[in-house]
Amino acid sequence: MKLNIRKLATEQEFMDFGELAANAYPGFKIQTQEEKKNFVENAMKTQKDNPFVNLYGVFEDKNLYGGMRYHDFKINLLSAKVKVGGVGMVAVHLLHKKEKVAKEIITDFINHYKSEGASMVILYPFRPDFYKKMGFGFGTSMNQYKVKPCNLPKGRSKANITFLKEEEANKLLECYTRVYEKTNGLIEKYEREFAMMFKNPRLRIAAYKKNNEVQGYMAFEFKSGSDRSPMINDIIVNDFVFENTEALNEMMTFLNSQSDQIRYVVFNIQDEDFRFLLDDPRNDSDNLFTPVYHECSIQGTGIMYRVVNMYRLFEDLKEHNFNNESLKLKITVRDSFIKENDGSYVVNFENGAAAISTGKDYDAEISLDIADFSSLITCAVSFKSLYKYGRVHLSKDEYAEKINRIFGSASKPVCMTIF
Repeated sequence: MKLNIRKLATEQEFMDFGELAANAYPGFKIQTQEEKKNFVENAMKTQKDNPFVNLYGVFEDKNLYGGMRYHDFKINLLSAKVKVGGVGMVAVHLLHKKEKVAKEIITDFINHYKSEGASMVILYPFRPDFYKKMGFGFGTSMNQYKVKPCNLPKGRSKANITFLKEEEANKLLECYTRVYEKTNGLIEKYEREFAMMFKNPRLRIAAYKKNNEVQGYMAFEFKSGSDRSPMINDIIVNDFVFENTEALNEMMTFLNSQSDQIRYVVFNIQDEDFRFLLDDPRNDSDNLFTPVYHECSIQGTGIMYRVVNMYRLFEDLKEHNFNNESLKLKITVRDSFIKENDGSYVVNFENGAAAISTGKDYDAEISLDIADFSSLITCAVSFKSLYKYGRVHLSKDEYAEKINRIFGSASKPVCMTIF
């Protein structure tokens, strides 16, 4: 079977992709003819109007066996703004499962962005183990907190909280961009993405606005909390961004004031320390374990990172300061998927600056899988943790702390872009 991968071009190809997606993602509500029509129209419009998104198909002659959506991203990686590829909507025809179509998709995805000059690619996994075997490393976990409004901090004022209108999408962008500039892992966004938020009738956007500048915002929706009573409702916070504690305090005060109407406020947030904001961080489970620990959040793994070009990676990070450390470190990565990556690299860290050396002498060597290295270089995991759990081999134990400082030079990566 000879497969051909190319960008979708005709309306019929988009319609075939719609059928593919309907079967691959039955929970996405692409089942009725009207839903399929809307999906196809939106997909075609996205590819036409958004220069950063393209849909591809896996064809055998004219038959569509699989499909995917490519995203051209720019990410803040350790304070460097680097080109990154993203893949979403990976779908395989029901009749062609277990025929390595998904492997063809990911191989093409990696090769596409390697040829475009990207050093890294990212995705959300339908099965983490499948992508881990392909060299993708885990990113920062998502924590879901379910908090009673009365347990959120109540400040002195919420006078600067307002609901934004569509014409203020640019102010949301300005706020997000300022946070993006100083947050490891965030993906650059554009005004069209914020304008689209206002098209969602279920979404409310409340912002802390001072001196005509948005300094924090949250996008939330109401969700019924009971099948038996329409009076029991929760607030689901989808996006939560703030630049300073004043914005945080007023948004918390706003949510605290909803206690007469709202049962729980649900935060999905990549921050294990969020519980320190709360007097009572317990969720609604009443779960007590080992032996007196109260369940306060549930945790999930999602976004995954993969380095696809080691040389380009350190070129991208040439301006980054690896914690002022100096060390000649031999990094041996195992990469069975990309042969050019598989092997050893001597990286010269000098006063925090890093560059791959042409020399062969080194102070210490670490050996690890490309998936774990991808998590390490993004700061999703510390070197100390990988070492403790036997995921990395170190030639000289006395260098463990120094290497941990080198790769612990930023906060864990945060991703607020769904694709």
